[in-house]
Amino acid sequence: MWREGVEEGLRLRPGRVARRLPARRDACHKRPVIPSLTDAREILRHTFGHADFRGLQSQVIVEVLAGRNALAVLPTGGGKSVCYQIPALLRPGVGLVVSPLIALMSDQVEALRQLGVSAARMDSGLSPDERDTTWRRLAAGQIDLIYLSPEGLMQPYALERLSAAPLALIAVDEAHCVSQWGHDFRPEYRALGRLADLFPKVPRLAVTATADARTRADIRSELRLEGAAEFVASFERPELALSAERKRAKPHDRVAALIKARPGRSGIVYSGSRDGAEKLADRLADEGVTAKAYHAGLDKSVRHDRLSWFLAEDEAVMVATIAFGMGIDKPDVRFVIHADPPGAIEAYWQEIGRAGRDGDPAEGITLYGSGDMSWALERIRRRDMPEAVAQVQMRKVRQLYAMLEGPTCRAAAVRRYFGETSAEPCGQCDRCVNPPRGVEVTEAAQKALSAVHRLGGRFGRGRIVEHLLGKTKGVSESEAAMSTFGVGREYSPAGWRELIDQLLFEGLLVEQPNDGRPLIGLADPEAVRAVYRGERRLTVLQAPEALDSTTRSGRPRRRGEAAADLAGEALSLFDALRAWRRAEAARQGLPPYVIFHDQTLADIARARPGGLEALSAINGVGQGKLDRYGAAVLEVVADQR
Repeated sequence: MWREGVEEGLRLRPGRVARRLPARRDACHKRPVIPSLTDAREILRHTFGHADFRGLQSQVIVEVLAGRNALAVLPTGGGKSVCYQIPALLRPGVGLVVSPLIALMSDQVEALRQLGVSAARMDSGLSPDERDTTWRRLAAGQIDLIYLSPEGLMQPYALERLSAAPLALIAVDEAHCVSQWGHDFRPEYRALGRLADLFPKVPRLAVTATADARTRADIRSELRLEGAAEFVASFERPELALSAERKRAKPHDRVAALIKARPGRSGIVYSGSRDGAEKLADRLADEGVTAKAYHAGLDKSVRHDRLSWFLAEDEAVMVATIAFGMGIDKPDVRFVIHADPPGAIEAYWQEIGRAGRDGDPAEGITLYGSGDMSWALERIRRRDMPEAVAQVQMRKVRQLYAMLEGPTCRAAAVRRYFGETSAEPCGQCDRCVNPPRGVEVTEAAQKALSAVHRLGGRFGRGRIVEHLLGKTKGVSESEAAMSTFGVGREYSPAGWRELIDQLLFEGLLVEQPNDGRPLIGLADPEAVRAVYRGERRLTVLQAPEALDSTTRSGRPRRRGEAAADLAGEALSLFDALRAWRRAEAARQGLPPYVIFHDQTLADIARARPGGLEALSAINGVGQGKLDRYGAAVLEVVADQR
């Protein structure tokens, strides 16, 4: 049997930030007066142009104004930067911001300068003269906020200069980068824990858009924020309608179709590689889409020009790698499409969240395939990291694909991932709008797993499918004798490939790259045994495609519009008539439609004539065809009764 063998304060003039004054003191002149939330709202209105704070912003700001440490997790578009920019303007001294990317620092500094805030950055993109000027301005108290990368900050020269300047606060942006359990770990962030000793009286704020409970705990530990208040906003984004679909042939064509169906809208398309971004941008341009590519391999001036273009144009589509997007505050992005999926739900939510920041309806669309998942897992295997960390990263990959492939509300699944146990269905994602009906495929999964086991993980999916169908060319005697050989004749080759993809998504099978010729083997042995014993039942969104033994490929023939309303026995008879016509056409060396059109066969299937007279009454059956084919057609009809 095949089953066997597998078990501070400010005085303001409208429109600009006033010079910072010495800290006010109370009536007894004994201690400085802490800037209030009212002071913060004045800054918000007159400098940033907003009427009031959103969500948890005010609570985070009050904590920092009081000189206390904090950790804030606010979703993309939630206004994280305001949480440290406003306290930096109110407290005495300069606000120090640690940021991971030059592009992100540059964008925020330029945006602040446009608001009249004295901001500066210190990075490798500056000339020696520019760096010297910035340090002199810092020493003279002429800078409100200064941005540095973690590598630049921890240089002795930078720490010496900053120690001589009073600091209002220290903000660590994109704080998830400090965590090995996060989705974008950067080892250089680990050194930032020293800031607690170097600047013990300066409040420190860690901010990020995405961090699960384990990542937040790691941020606290690594940045020495154990006693800090923690603020975690809801990840609900009701303006976003999410959808996902498996990749089919020519995925770039599908991306083009999705964008052309959304004319006049600005969007971002994420590609997994620089080359992929370039080719997809060219493909879209050929289709008349106003699109350009953006990635780290482009010249700095080109990236600057393309970013300016994207921010200015109403219908711009940027095809980019993940080098694009962080800190980009374009409010009217109407869609984000993942031509290639990211590696974790954190990255997915951060990138999707760049759409709809103005609060108006927007979309997040993801194209994905099992090959994407396999490559994401392989990248983790190739990285030099502790085994425990690698296992967590792999689990994050599988959790992303389980969400993409799963039958439940996508938005609720993401929110539950971040710890919101009470998340309700959004009512607008593709799963909510068209709820899928699960089809159990446990027995078929057992067959596939058993076949992979018996073949020893030495073959790719195509060969496994041939084995299940019993169609392996030049099969050896030992393979032909296996109990799994030919055991899967209920599904077409495409049906078995779909099921194998599902088993990969479920973490039951694993795909090894093997120099471009992937091999498939069993993954988690315990999980596989649970399926084999029936302890774990498997369902798919739709039944795998059935085998059609009358076609060379094994795929069912397309019936077309003529049979669109047929069902049950009529549909079976229609298929039988088509099989007879195909055989007859082959015998005569004729195209099948010369014998009878599909519409005629569909009418015969509906009428089910019992004799030649009834058959002759059907449109398309003339006397000549009645004489030649009548008896044979009636025989097919009789066989289907």
